[in-house]
Amino acid sequence: MFSISKAVLFATLLATTSLATSPRKKTCTDYEIPVTPTSLNLVWGKKFVTDFDVVDFISDINSRTAATSFNPYDTTTAPVLTTDSYTISATFCTPQKGATGIVLLLSHGLNFDRSYWDPEVSKEKYSFVDWVLARGYSVFYYDRLGVGKSTLVSGYVNQASIQIAILEELATSVKAGKYTGGFGAPKSLVLVGHSFGSVISAALVTAGPSIAEGLVLTGFSFNGTNGAGFLEAFQPRIASGESSKWAPLDTGYLTPTDIYSNVNVFFKAPDYDVGIAKYAHRNRQPFGINEATSGGLVDVAPVNFTGPAMVIAGQFDLIFCTGQCDQVIEHPAKEIFSHAKAFKAVSYTGAGHGLNFALNATGAFGLITDFLSTNGL
Repeated sequence: MFSISKAVLFATLLATTSLATSPRKKTCTDYEIPVTPTSLNLVWGKKFVTDFDVVDFISDINSRTAATSFNPYDTTTAPVLTTDSYTISATFCTPQKGATGIVLLLSHGLNFDRSYWDPEVSKEKYSFVDWVLARGYSVFYYDRLGVGKSTLVSGYVNQASIQIAILEELATSVKAGKYTGGFGAPKSLVLVGHSFGSVISAALVTAGPSIAEGLVLTGFSFNGTNGAGFLEAFQPRIASGESSKWAPLDTGYLTPTDIYSNVNVFFKAPDYDVGIAKYAHRNRQPFGINEATSGGLVDVAPVNFTGPAMVIAGQFDLIFCTGQCDQVIEHPAKEIFSHAKAFKAVSYTGAGHGLNFALNATGAFGLITDFLSTNGL
């Protein structure tokens, strides 16, 4: 469904070094990375003019007959092979002492930027970055295209195929020791995603199984996915009409209508603190509608991957398990990863889709790092 970019990244960076405020110190460097992804892109059909159009779109895509009666893409235009240039904003962190030589490359999902992995509040409870650094891992995490400090593009253009090609470029560069400062080339690279970030990570490993030595898919399942239901529960509105800070975005970028729709998708009572839900809503990032629809159109079954692979979702994940993961998380994932060195599936008790913001998020972090270390990573 996509072409993996063969373009070579040219190293440019804006280096800023900082020390963590936590007892375990880290060295972090920020980068502005030029990428030139080549991808086969779908062409969007009817664009939104008002929120009434968004509501009608959600009604159509949730129809019982949507698979045969509704297509948001321009059916008169074939997918277009495109190469474009963008800038991706990223951060590389490594522990000042005790680094293992293993880098985790983190891709966030919709509604967030890279701070999902390292929020500004209660880091001891919610920072995946600090958790893994304290255990010797180094991390590379970034704002996906159209989000945060990375290049803004149309929400009708931004889609999974482009994001996969960008991730391929970033992974190739990190494996070669670019954008890692004095750390150099890692001994091993592990792709870690959340939600849409898991979709593009799984798709990349499907296309090129040797791109990484390990794979962790969080907020994800191969069975029970409810993408259209996610949009219905989210009740999105055109982001530029919701806040002046999103005025530069076109009408293809959407955001949840209020904190309650946000909670409906990402949290599950009583397994969250209202304070972190408010933080997540204040810091939410609009998502491109083509991202949301194209994620289900790429191949995400890495049947030839041979490294350790883990799938973990909150027990009550609305998007990928339609609200209950217990009976669907392990299969067909176990069969898909039949060639993996090791495989583990977890329905994480009590949590919703926003796994990193669950009350006991560190318990999930521990399951991930224990799995990796037990299996040589």
